[in-house]
Amino acid sequence: MEKSREELQQEINMLRQEIRVAREAAQTTADFVVRQFEQTERMLHRFQVANAERQAVLDAATQLSIVATDLDGTIRLFSKGAATLLGYRPTEMIGERTILSLHLPEELQRYGEKISGVGGSVLRGMEVFDQIVKQKQSRAREWVYLRKDGTHLPVSLSVTQLLNPDGRVAGYLFAAMDMTLQKEMEGALIEAKEAAESANASKGDFLARMSHEIRTPMNGIIGMASLLEKTALESKQRNYVEKLIGSANTLLHLINDILDFSKIDAGRLHLEKVVFNLEDILGNVANVVGMQAEKKGLEFLFRVDPQVPHQLIGDPLRLGQILMNLAGNAVKFTEHGEIVISVGVERRQGNDLGIRFSVKDSGIGLAMEQIGSLFSAFSQADDSITRRYGGTGLGLAICKQLTELMGGTIRVESEPGKGAEFIFTARLQCPERQSLARPKLLEQLGGLRALVVDDNSIARDVLASMLRSLRIEVDTAVDGESAIALLEEQTRAGQSYDVILLDWIMPGIDGIETARRIKANAEIARIPAMLMVTANAREDAYVEAKNAGLDAFLLKPVYASIMHDTLLDIIGVETDSEVSGGTERNQQVDLGDISGARILLVDDNIINQEVAAEFLRNVSMAVTIAGNGRQALQALEEQSFDLVLMDIQMPEMDGLEATRRIRRKPLHRDLPIIAMTAHAMTGDRDKSLAAGMNDHITKPIDQKILYQALKQWIRPTNGTMAAGREEPVAESADGCVLPELPGIDSEQAIRILNGSTSLFRKMLYEFKHEYALLPTRLRELSETGQWEQIAVYAHTVKGIAGYIGAPDLGATARELEELLKEQRRDEAGGLLPVFIDALDSVLSALSALPPLEPKTADGDRPEDLDIDRKLEILHELVGQLERGEAAAEQIFDDIKGLLSGAGVDELLGTIGAAIDDIEYDDAAALTRELLQHMEHRTD
Repeated sequence: MEKSREELQQEINMLRQEIRVAREAAQTTADFVVRQFEQTERMLHRFQVANAERQAVLDAATQLSIVATDLDGTIRLFSKGAATLLGYRPTEMIGERTILSLHLPEELQRYGEKISGVGGSVLRGMEVFDQIVKQKQSRAREWVYLRKDGTHLPVSLSVTQLLNPDGRVAGYLFAAMDMTLQKEMEGALIEAKEAAESANASKGDFLARMSHEIRTPMNGIIGMASLLEKTALESKQRNYVEKLIGSANTLLHLINDILDFSKIDAGRLHLEKVVFNLEDILGNVANVVGMQAEKKGLEFLFRVDPQVPHQLIGDPLRLGQILMNLAGNAVKFTEHGEIVISVGVERRQGNDLGIRFSVKDSGIGLAMEQIGSLFSAFSQADDSITRRYGGTGLGLAICKQLTELMGGTIRVESEPGKGAEFIFTARLQCPERQSLARPKLLEQLGGLRALVVDDNSIARDVLASMLRSLRIEVDTAVDGESAIALLEEQTRAGQSYDVILLDWIMPGIDGIETARRIKANAEIARIPAMLMVTANAREDAYVEAKNAGLDAFLLKPVYASIMHDTLLDIIGVETDSEVSGGTERNQQVDLGDISGARILLVDDNIINQEVAAEFLRNVSMAVTIAGNGRQALQALEEQSFDLVLMDIQMPEMDGLEATRRIRRKPLHRDLPIIAMTAHAMTGDRDKSLAAGMNDHITKPIDQKILYQALKQWIRPTNGTMAAGREEPVAESADGCVLPELPGIDSEQAIRILNGSTSLFRKMLYEFKHEYALLPTRLRELSETGQWEQIAVYAHTVKGIAGYIGAPDLGATARELEELLKEQRRDEAGGLLPVFIDALDSVLSALSALPPLEPKTADGDRPEDLDIDRKLEILHELVGQLERGEAAAEQIFDDIKGLLSGAGVDELLGTIGAAIDDIEYDDAAALTRELLQHMEHRTD
C-alpha cells in the first residue's frame, strides 16, 4: 500500500530529526574528546616540564649524589651527580645493582649495631636504612661511599622514604653530599692547630732555654760584681760597679718578665693554694719597694682593714708579685708625697673571700686615653714614659693575667697630675682554724689615749685608724710644736696621753727634738711613752732616738700586729709571743731525758741525710744512716735502735715495704718508725700508718716537729741514753762568705736548718754537685717518655728545695709530681719545661759559688775518690759539648775541681781554653781523650 504524501513527509521529518540529534550527539562527543585530548596534552606538557626541571636539578647537582631505590635496594634512579662522584654510568646502575654495592660492609655493620636498639641484635643490609627511616632520623650522617675505582668518598648522607599513591612506602631516596673538601679543610685545621701548639711549645722551650743561657752569665756577672763591690774601691770605681749591678739587675728583671709572660700566655703557669700570712707578703714589699721610696723621700704606708684575716689560702708568691710590681711603678712615677697600699674585704661567703687590694700614689697620674692600653703587653702610657722611666711594658700585662688567674679583676683610677690608684681583687680562702684577734690583750689596750704626730695627713690617718682598731682613743697633730701645745692643754684640763707616736722628719722641729722638749717641759704633768715611727731606716736616726729616750723605734710601713705588740711591750703587758712561747728559746723541746738515743736514719738522698743527721746530732742523738729499705733491714739485724726515721720513696726497697718487713719480726713490733718524706697529702699519711709506721712528718723537715716526734715516741731509759750522749756538733767557722745568690732565700733555708750557716753552705754545694746534670737528664727522659723516672726526680727535688732556699722550685716540683701521680700527662708535659727552667735558675744562681778546695780523707788521692761518678760526669760533659750547650761550662768547672791534682791539669787547661773559645767540637774530642785516659787508669 502506497503511503500518502503526508506520511512520507512525516517520515522524512522524523529522519531529519534523528539525523540532527545524531549530528548534535556526535558534535558533543567530538567536543568532549577534543577537550579530553587538550587536557591530557596539558597534563603531559606539565609532566614533561616537571620531569625536565627535575632532570635539570639532578643534572645540575654535580656535587650531590641522588639515588632512588625499591624496597629491596634496587637502584631506579641514578643522578648525573652520582655518576660524576662515583664514576658509574646510570646504565650500569639502574636495575642492575643495589645501593648496598656503594657501601662498606664494616660501616653497615657498625651502623647496624648502633641503631638496632636491642642488645646483641645487629641489623643487616637494607634493614639498616629501613630502621633509619622508621626512626625518622632525617639528620644527615657521615658515611663513606665506594667509588668504581675502589677509592673511598666521604659523604653526608640523608635517607628518606618514597611513597606510592596509596601512601605506602615504595622505596628510598638517598641524597649524599661530597665531604671531601670539608674533610681536607678539617685536616688542614687540625694540622694548623697542632703546628701552632708545637710552635707555641717550641717558643716556650726556647724562651726557657734562652732565659737559662742568659741568666747563667748574668748571675755570674751580678755575683762577681757584688763581690767586687765589697772590696776596697775608689769612688769612681764604686760608681762603675754600682751602675754595672743596677744594669745587670734590670736586664735580669726584663728576662724574668718575658719568661713569666710567656708562661702565662702558654697556660703553663699554675697557682698554688697554700696557707700564708698576709703580713709576710706586705713585709717583703716593704723591704724591697720601701727602700726605694725612702731614697726618694716618700712615705710608704699600709692600710689594712681589721676585718682582713691574718692568714689566707692562695698563692703568696704571685700575689706578692702583683703588689711588688704595682708598688714599684708607684715609686717610679712619684717624686713627692706618699704610696699607700690598702687591703680590705670586698665580700665573704663562708671561707671564700673576695679581697680588694689597692696601690695609690701621688705621682704624675694618667690621662683617659693612656689608660685604655695600659694592661696590654709591651705597652706603656706613651713613648716618653719609656724614654724617661724605662721598662718593658710587660709588668701590668702580667699583673692583669695573674689577677684573672686568681679570679679577680684589675683597673686604674687616675687623673693627670693627681696620682693614680691601681685596684685589683683576688679570690682567696680563709683557713678553717683562723688565728683570730686576741681579745684579752685588746681589752688591756682599750681605753688608752694616744697622740699621733706626723706632717703627712695620710700617714696620720693610717696610724690613727690602726690605733682605733686596737680600741685606743686617738688625737692627731701636724707637727712637733702643735703636739707640745696639745700636751700642755691636756695637762691643764687634767688629762694626759698614754703614748705618743712621733714622725722623725717634720717641718719646724723634728720628732727627736720634739721628744726632748716634751721630756724637758715642766708644764706636762705626765710624760707619756714615746715611739718614733718613721720611714727612714738610717742608723743615726735609731741612735738619736735612743739617746733622746724614746721607748721604741718603728719603721714605716707599720703592720697592725707589730704596733699591737710594741704597745703592749712599752706599757708593760706581756705580749702574745711571750705567752705562747713565741721566742726561739721557749719553743725548744726538752730532749734531755732521751739524749744519746740511737736513731736509724733511712734516706737515699745525701742532702736529706746530712740535714736530718745535723738536726739529730745537734740534740745529742746517735745517728746511723742507711741508704734504702734493704740497708735498713741489715742495720736492724746488726744493732738495736730507739727509733727509725724512714723515707718512703727509695731505690731497691721503699720505706713502706721495709716497714712491713720490720713489723713481721716480734723483736721490732714496738720499735717507733716515723715516716720522713716529701709526700704531704692526707692519703700519703694514711698509707704510712697502714704500713705500720707510728707517725708521719714531711720534708723539708721542721726541726721543732721532728724534736716533738722524738720526744713523743722515744721511751727514756735510766742512764742508758745519757751514757751515749754526744756533744752537739760545733758550727763551722771557715770564714767563707757566700756571694749574693739571686732567687735563693738564705734566711728561710737557714731557719729551716736550725740556724746552721755551715750546713746551708754545704747543702748549696751538694745540690750544685748532685743535680748539675738533672736539667739535661729530664729533657732526655721527656723525649723517651720516661715519666715515672721524672716523677721520682720531682719528688726528690720537692723534698730538698727548702734546704737550699728555693721555695719556687719546690712548689713547681710538687705540682709536677701531683700531675704525674694523677696520670695527667698532657698537663705535666706543659709544666715540665717550667720545672726545668726553675731548676736551671737555681743552678745558675749556684754557679756564682766560689770553687771548693779538693779535700781527701786519710791521704787518699783525689783521683781515687768516687771514680764512677767522675766518669759519669765526663760522659755527660761530652754529650753537652757535642750538642753545643752552654751549660757545659758549668759542668766543666765541676769536673775540673774533682780532677784537680790527678795528673791531668794540662789536658784540663786545653779543654777549658777550647770551651772559652766556644770551640765545642774540639773540646768534645779532647774530653773523650780525657775520658779514655781515666777509664784506662781504672782498669
